[in-house]
Amino acid sequence: METLYEFATSMMKRSIEHYFILVSLTNNFTCFSEEIFAEEYARQMILAGKSLDYINLSPLECADAISRVRAVNFDIEKGVSAFVYENTRKYIATLIEKADALSNGFNHLTADNIKNNSYLLPIWQAALNISSKSNLKAIFGSSSDQKISAPAATRIADYANDYFSKHQVSKVQITERTERTLEGIVRDLVGRLLYEAIVRDALEQEGIPHLCEDEYSGIEGVVYKFRADFVIPNEKEPIAFIEVRKSSSRHASLYAKDKMFSAINWKGKYKNMLGIVVAEGEWTNESLITMSKVFDYVVPVSSSRELAKNIRRYLDGDNSILKWIIDFKINENCSN
Repeated sequence: METLYEFATSMMKRSIEHYFILVSLTNNFTCFSEEIFAEEYARQMILAGKSLDYINLSPLECADAISRVRAVNFDIEKGVSAFVYENTRKYIATLIEKADALSNGFNHLTADNIKNNSYLLPIWQAALNISSKSNLKAIFGSSSDQKISAPAATRIADYANDYFSKHQVSKVQITERTERTLEGIVRDLVGRLLYEAIVRDALEQEGIPHLCEDEYSGIEGVVYKFRADFVIPNEKEPIAFIEVRKSSSRHASLYAKDKMFSAINWKGKYKNMLGIVVAEGEWTNESLITMSKVFDYVVPVSSSRELAKNIRRYLDGDNSILKWIIDFKINENCSN
């Protein structure tokens, strides 16, 4: 069976496909006819993106509900994530039933059961009320839902059997605790897959040649070689780079410093290189303002189409698109 992360990833990819279909059919979620809501995924995504309940509504009722909240902007993350949450929660229920059967109702586990069913590790973590992966590692050593070694499996089984002898474990508790894990997975997939897919689609719509992060080895900089989420047109002769980052307010300052140094590193080497960050999430205003003093564009994902048009203008020779030229070099002290 698939790991929880693998299953959620497949659901996110399907939901992203649905998203682009609906972008076209609704003129980027601005025009909604009754016919649009014939498909269940459309009802789910559009209403969830408008913070509405989509269960048991007919297409006509969906159209009416949307007409009443036209001033509410479509939330891309909410809309696309709804499909992922609904289907992955069903998969979690299947995993819990499997774990229940293997452990005789969460009463006894063998090391072989754990080792041969590593994909159930998030369920055992929830059943044993272990709050995080770091705590899991601290107790049992290195292990993952991809592979669990025999010694680690023995440690988990011993710990579990002692825990089961002292605690009553319910499926409801496991479901509630696994929800926290699912939320973290979805947040990661939104940043890693959804937002990058939207930026990539915008570049393709404008016919802009580019490479994604997994398609090249890195961009040489003044200090180090590293990869951006997108390089245009390639890493040998880079004209622009794009970083896509979702942040929380807690991490905003750290992420800003990291991204700014990457920009200085690359723009310092390539004077006419366009630096772009697509920022989503709860960035602090101060962090966004600071990044705008280094990056030529600091924009939300909803501006991806407009951004791509500006990149096209730059590729076609409009030098006004470039805002910052960075002089950054390191010279050896030859007097020593």
